[in-house]
Amino acid sequence: MKRFGIMTLVFFLGFAGVFSLSGTVSADAENADTLVAVINHAPRHLNGAVQSGIATMFASSQLFATPLMFDDKWQPQPYLAKSWKISDDGLSVTLNLVEGATFHDGHPITSADVAFSIMTIKKNHPFKTMLAPVEKVDTPDPHTAILRLSKPHPAILLAMSQPLCPIIPKHIFGDGQDIKTHPMNMKPVGSGPFKFVEYKPGEHLILESYDKFFLGAPKIKRLILKIIPDSVNRLTALEQKEVDMDVFVSEARDVRRYGKIKDLVVEKMGEAVGPLNWLAFNLKHKPLDNKQVRQAISYAIDRKFITQRLHFG
Repeated sequence: MKRFGIMTLVFFLGFAGVFSLSGTVSADAENADTLVAVINHAPRHLNGAVQSGIATMFASSQLFATPLMFDDKWQPQPYLAKSWKISDDGLSVTLNLVEGATFHDGHPITSADVAFSIMTIKKNHPFKTMLAPVEKVDTPDPHTAILRLSKPHPAILLAMSQPLCPIIPKHIFGDGQDIKTHPMNMKPVGSGPFKFVEYKPGEHLILESYDKFFLGAPKIKRLILKIIPDSVNRLTALEQKEVDMDVFVSEARDVRRYGKIKDLVVEKMGEAVGPLNWLAFNLKHKPLDNKQVRQAISYAIDRKFITQRLHFG
């Protein structure tokens, strides 16, 4: 069975589970330095600062670093920011950036890039409200960024983690063009562990490890993301050992099918966020502003039926 270094897997988002075949070879060569994964959606583009969606998140998390990461216990961990401090009044967050980090074109990553990225995300990202309290970002020196908030924000650290806050190069995306349609969105210069090689929409995305990545080059040298929307075809690709991993399986019935295949390992560890369903209440509307109404809706949900019949236990 192929085993891959944790340096890469920690950056590879595993949602419902990660699936790998024993004895698998990559599609083009018997090379343990290459990981071939399958995703079920084609990214519209690769700039996660202005685009959301599962497919963009997968790619963006490999191409771009974020100020922070969260571990499997939902605790913030250093990434581009080696340390941080929230003021006592909650109105400022100071990020102390690692030194020596560079973009894939060799330009240094500085506080100016962090400030540019955060304000760009606030203005353009579909989830821009996550940074709504941020009024500005001060940059007293190249390795210090200070977020100034209009009010305390309990989720501010989460908002600066993967995949929500990719740090993009100001010297490329700050050229005055509309960033939502910027030509470099399709072939970005990133800040993360992998650099862009080739993207053929509807077919594949090819990335290579960045040997000057500030946390050390990933052990996986080449990451190929094959785009296969149909679950049956993804299963066939795994059975025929054309791919090593299926990184997003949201249907319980597919998990059952995968679990019955010989030599297929179902990894339960990961960030299980993709397949979650939830009810979001708009508290500005009656009667949802009434806590008892929301409780009644919650009580009416047959959780046992959903768990046993829809998710097979």
